[in-house]
Amino acid sequence: MIIKKIVLSLIILCNIMLFHSIQAQSLKHPVIWVTEDERVDILDKIDKYVWAKSIVNQLHNKVDDELKAHQENPNRILNSIPAFAKHDRENSEQKAGPIAAGHNKVLALASEAGMLYYITQEEKYAQFAADILAFYIEHIAPLTPQTTTICGYDFFDPRTTYGPFALTYDFIYTYLQKPNVTVYNKTKGRRVAFSHAKAQKAMSNIVGNVLQEYGNPDQHGKVISNHPILTASGALFGILCIENDKERQRLFDIFWETGTAHQNSFKNTILPMFGEQGIWPESTSYSFMPIITLVLNIVDRVYPEMNVTKENQHIFEGNFLFDHLRYPNRKFVRFGDSKRNNDGTEDLYKYTLAIAERRGYTNLKQQAEIALRQAYDVKGGFKPKLDDHIFNNFEPFDLFWGIPIPEKTEGAINFNKPTVLVKHAGVALQRNYVEKDNVTYGLCGIIGGAHYVHSHVTGIAMELYGAGYVMGPNAGLPPSVQERQIPLHENYFRLYAGNNTVIVNGTSHGLDKNTWKGNSYVWQNTTVNIASEPKHLEDPISTNFNFATQFLKDEVNNCDQERTLSIIRTSEKTAYYFDMFRSKSLDKNKFHDYIYHNIGDETIITNIKNEPISLEETNRYQNDIGDPVQSPGWRYFENTQVTNPTQEAVNVKFHINEDNRYMHLFVPKGIEREYTKALAPPSREAENSYLKKKTQVLAIRQNGEAWDKPFISIFEPSVGSKSSVQSVEPLMDGQKVVGAKVVSKVGKALITDFIISQDTSHASYVNKNLNLKFEGRFGIARVEEIKGEKTVSLYIGDGKKLSLAKVSIQANSLNKEFKSFIIN
Repeated sequence: MIIKKIVLSLIILCNIMLFHSIQAQSLKHPVIWVTEDERVDILDKIDKYVWAKSIVNQLHNKVDDELKAHQENPNRILNSIPAFAKHDRENSEQKAGPIAAGHNKVLALASEAGMLYYITQEEKYAQFAADILAFYIEHIAPLTPQTTTICGYDFFDPRTTYGPFALTYDFIYTYLQKPNVTVYNKTKGRRVAFSHAKAQKAMSNIVGNVLQEYGNPDQHGKVISNHPILTASGALFGILCIENDKERQRLFDIFWETGTAHQNSFKNTILPMFGEQGIWPESTSYSFMPIITLVLNIVDRVYPEMNVTKENQHIFEGNFLFDHLRYPNRKFVRFGDSKRNNDGTEDLYKYTLAIAERRGYTNLKQQAEIALRQAYDVKGGFKPKLDDHIFNNFEPFDLFWGIPIPEKTEGAINFNKPTVLVKHAGVALQRNYVEKDNVTYGLCGIIGGAHYVHSHVTGIAMELYGAGYVMGPNAGLPPSVQERQIPLHENYFRLYAGNNTVIVNGTSHGLDKNTWKGNSYVWQNTTVNIASEPKHLEDPISTNFNFATQFLKDEVNNCDQERTLSIIRTSEKTAYYFDMFRSKSLDKNKFHDYIYHNIGDETIITNIKNEPISLEETNRYQNDIGDPVQSPGWRYFENTQVTNPTQEAVNVKFHINEDNRYMHLFVPKGIEREYTKALAPPSREAENSYLKKKTQVLAIRQNGEAWDKPFISIFEPSVGSKSSVQSVEPLMDGQKVVGAKVVSKVGKALITDFIISQDTSHASYVNKNLNLKFEGRFGIARVEEIKGEKTVSLYIGDGKKLSLAKVSIQANSLNKEFKSFIIN
């Protein structure tokens, strides 16, 4: 009997050992951000570099006092933890925010204590983190993936609470494996043994709640929003904390390969949405998506045999596009639901540099180092700061992944290229940079529009910068999530009238079918670039001229539209925009409205003699087409006053009283139009007091088509009330308008620009009176006269031949050319 008992005991012991061998994991912790083998190098980094030491000091400042208070009274911090929600559909985004912030504050503290344990190896930090972690484990472990939640909103927990929960476990894992480890149990009021089984069950519930295998399957190749990217870290961090190798691999395969409707496949749904430009196809501030590069880096560290960084080089290259989308004041251009002050570029560069350093991508490493050095130089150095932002807050990465950047780097990246194209958004940027005081005298603008996640319905919208301000802003995104739901956003800012565009027959609108957000009516066709000089991110042939032309085949409103934006410089301190907007309905052309918004305090409409044009009240914009969003959105125009119809040239000034800046708008004579000035809701993210002041609006109505008789506007920003532009006249080809003659006075120079903008690349224009000939789409002939000496400059942006009087040029094989001639 004794022998049988011994044999039975041995069998049981072997089974237990076999079970544990099956459950054991091959991954060594920590593994998510960093490994134990990297600790020596990190300590060396802390010893050598002020910025690294600063991060450690900040961690101590955040943790040490709280740790001491916890040692004196462990209930103090645990009592500050908010109540847990009952399920992950319990709260709206607004209600979940404060709850998530409360939990994140405690869990972030635990993860930061875990980081200090890794750095110092002092067990007091691990014990502090373990006590907090155990409190959450006790609550989560008894649940199921379906019932697991912390804040009650399944979009927030993976971004705010699940990440630091997993990081804490990862950083203190080796401490928790020590014998006789105890944690404080708030319910029992005493210390108890740490339960590994409960910890694994809680981690499994968290991962299961993010993946939601119990929901619908993924549809590979579908177009999705950014949600599964933002929640990806909450899933991946937890998966890497699952001990059982087989189960961890199964969960990772779901995350990477299979996906679910809630957490789409990273490989087969998320990554394929990155087009040839390597950027996430949304509006500017949503497009950064540094979590993509972060996830690729972590996956490459843990599973190097997958070669995920080699297969996604276009995404790393795409990370450098965003710095090309800045205005001279370093704010970002804005299209769709976007915020110009959001900036994710440094994170993109840091994560890219970490990949390039480890994988030996020499060119990528050099680009990242240069981009970071240029960013640090603008800010006065690298001064990392750990903040309390709750969403995907990964600032400590600077310590673990940060690579010292040389004080001097070889080469530079020119982020001031004249032309930048963002293809998914149908946007073309035009820029003219000056070496001295570019913030004041540099120009930059965008034109375009398309349907994509977080788009607006705008046709070919425009945004203009000048004299230190984004003077003519696109609509953008409100400060809070709640404000996105109000009529002001849904029925104005997202629609045509909330942007700088042309409205056809008073009915321009979007469709609801296939739109990125239900009941928003913002689907439109994509604007495409049909010509530009220079091409995307290429060097210009002239420092004074550049242009881009965007075309929209609008199948929603059954019309064709084409917009050309050119920046024309006349001196280091003077330049202007040439905006030509062609538009025609393919049905009946009743009328077209050219809408332009400008920040400021007043709008002054005068004739060419600078005499005010009389105005009378009108209610012509108090109507809509009757759809659910009240398209085209112009009911929000207030104090509308309109001129009588006039064919004369009209000058408009938008005055910014705060520092006496102006935007001058010149409209040439020849076409009968009515000019309405109005006030609109304040512009989002406007500078200084203009964040709260009503926006100045100009609406120009033209009866009939606007293709052969397009809208031409010359915009000149200025410091002070004086403009350098003196007059603007149309260039006519019979009854067709093909450009403008712009006369400027700059110091002692009289500058006359003949700007030709035709609607095909093979069009011909002959003006016998001016002795001017051009074959092509876009060209400029300039005559500059100073004290009787004339210089003629000929510029072909897209064309074959250009001549003025006795001088001429012929384009090269790329259909462009520039040359200057001194005329005696």
